[in-house]
Amino acid sequence: MRHRFGLTMSVLVGLTLTGCTVTVAGHDVPPPPAPNSTLSVVGDSGGTFDQTVKNSLDDVFRFWRRAYPSVSGGKQLPPLKGKLYSVDGAHPSAAAKENECISKAGANAIVDNAFYCELDDSIAWDRNSQHLVPTLGAKYGPLLVAMVFGHEFGHAIQERLGLFNENVPQIVHESQADCASGAFTATVMQNQAPHIRATPTDLDRALIGYLNVRDDTPADQKDISHGDGFDRIAAVADGFEHGVTECYKPDWADRTFTERPFAPGEEQKSAGGNEPFEQVIDPRPINQNDPSKGGGGLQPDLNRFWSAAAKSINKNWTNVKIAQADHPKCGDTSSEFGYCPNDNTVYFNVDFAKRAYDSISMLRIDPQTANVTVAQNQPGDFALGTLFSYGWGLAVRQQLFNRPLDDTAALLAISCYTGAYAKDINVPPNTKGHTFFFLSPPDMDEATSAVLSLVGLDQAYGSHGTTGLDRVLSFVKGYNGGLHAC
Repeated sequence: MRHRFGLTMSVLVGLTLTGCTVTVAGHDVPPPPAPNSTLSVVGDSGGTFDQTVKNSLDDVFRFWRRAYPSVSGGKQLPPLKGKLYSVDGAHPSAAAKENECISKAGANAIVDNAFYCELDDSIAWDRNSQHLVPTLGAKYGPLLVAMVFGHEFGHAIQERLGLFNENVPQIVHESQADCASGAFTATVMQNQAPHIRATPTDLDRALIGYLNVRDDTPADQKDISHGDGFDRIAAVADGFEHGVTECYKPDWADRTFTERPFAPGEEQKSAGGNEPFEQVIDPRPINQNDPSKGGGGLQPDLNRFWSAAAKSINKNWTNVKIAQADHPKCGDTSSEFGYCPNDNTVYFNVDFAKRAYDSISMLRIDPQTANVTVAQNQPGDFALGTLFSYGWGLAVRQQLFNRPLDDTAALLAISCYTGAYAKDINVPPNTKGHTFFFLSPPDMDEATSAVLSLVGLDQAYGSHGTTGLDRVLSFVKGYNGGLHAC
């Protein structure tokens, strides 16, 4: 079942599931918020979740009253013509009598959903505490809820600008709304939103939650709708960094997306596209005659990539090795995954590496009750692979540039390097003659998850003054721009 905050319909648009640093403003003790919003909501339960939604929408509306002239040629924001609707998704039939969109789409359209409706210019959501948005809000915080409704009103802006008349894939409109959510979120972090307050830690937590509203790997190109986790977080990051003029620029439709189905010859979808853990830590090349006979291919391919990169700038590359150890043979003994320049080796603690491999979260929806749970500790081979790629990035800093390895600039640089490497191998099989190593469709989500939640751990590379968003921005920069951008 496709996870969703929204529907793939012309009248409903929503948040469907299926080198440089950006300073994130905030305080450990943020200033107090304004009194609760009194927005009028049809079906308002009076509960905590509905109040959080009202506070979020109030702040989103205020944000767009300021920002709309910058994307509309100076015009003022037209307010919503329709109403706001809170619906108990366990009993959705009553909502169809109140809401034209739900009536047209069917009562179940609102279940596990939040959407903007173009038909009557309204916004509706399922408030049931066991359903999608409330479950994510409870786990990832009120900022995640605010980001959801920042996305929904991003669709309302598209309607006002006439963008729904464009003949573009749905993912273009959805990523644009993700970008709008990021632009709004930046003002929250600058304490410009009256009701929603958040710290940088809250933001990283919310981004991990937002990653969970990614599309499932599509069966074919026609199934692509909202983007994989990398596509969605990258769009949020663009809005956060550059603001709404970036989101609604004329060439947004030219954006490159990474969501794709499995291609013939890739690992089967039933396996999630994952190599077994033992293969990820196997330093041997893939056996090209029989890949089942050993060799994970990651470490040789990292050396292949960086040897070519070094040659392109007339420098020599010494292949990096890996070794198992409780702690790296250098530096901080609290680390369980790191690079040692004196012997050019990436050391990994097997137990920590297994936790990194099983670090992915994803949503499960009960088909009978529509109740949502967040399944933790799911396998993701390239989450662990991303940690290895960071180690190779430190080797690049050491071998090719002789630069420090333990500061903010180093961590952001190797985030960028890792993005560039991911772009190089994010191709279907049989499209590159020089390697058998490539990413499967879910791997970009796994990499994004690792950049947000694993890399900055003390047991890994440490945060060195960066947030998850800082690292993601650099990772996206490398993916989109290649090594020249790093």
